[in-house]
Amino acid sequence: MKKMIKGYKQNEIGKVFHLNIIKNLRLPYYYFLLLPFAFLLLPSSTLAHRFHTSLTRIDYNSEQKLFEISIQLFTHDFVPILEGKSGKRIDLEKTPDVDKFILEYLNDNFVLTDKKGEKKNLKWVGKESDVDSIRVYLEATTAENLEGYKLKNTIFFESFPEQTNLVICRYDGKKADLMFKVGDKVKEIVENKPLTDK
Repeated sequence: MKKMIKGYKQNEIGKVFHLNIIKNLRLPYYYFLLLPFAFLLLPSSTLAHRFHTSLTRIDYNSEQKLFEISIQLFTHDFVPILEGKSGKRIDLEKTPDVDKFILEYLNDNFVLTDKKGEKKNLKWVGKESDVDSIRVYLEATTAENLEGYKLKNTIFFESFPEQTNLVICRYDGKKADLMFKVGDKVKEIVENKPLTDK
């Protein structure tokens, strides 16, 4: 029997996630961002070694008062980092407490703070992994949407100077997209400005 997370079979979550990304990205303004992230849609280890990137989606669930977070990372980037911090060999499916190691790393490098400057507590929902990538699912309780919140996303910055982290936010019919590069620390989540014809 397949493991269920948030109402989806585990092997279906990634498909839904990928379809939502393509459906909701703003074009043409963001079309260039798809180029370095297109590999995330393809299970190709050859392509994977050309990029150091992560892709995150944050959705505000107004009914359940939750931020639902999906973070997709390359396995070959993440495992050595986890091994360095834990001091032991890591198998994403078999190592005891691997979920704890992953959450500890993300709590240090993916920090969402509200308008009062208070850090949101990230709760573990689950993960799925394959040869090339791992998708981590988190959630945080909230009484308001993402507008005006601030995000720190320094995932893998300590290891790869060319690392790029893309974050897609959706809340109350609004869209906000952020891109973090090494040197960036905290950015405010603000609704995308509408495109205008020149």
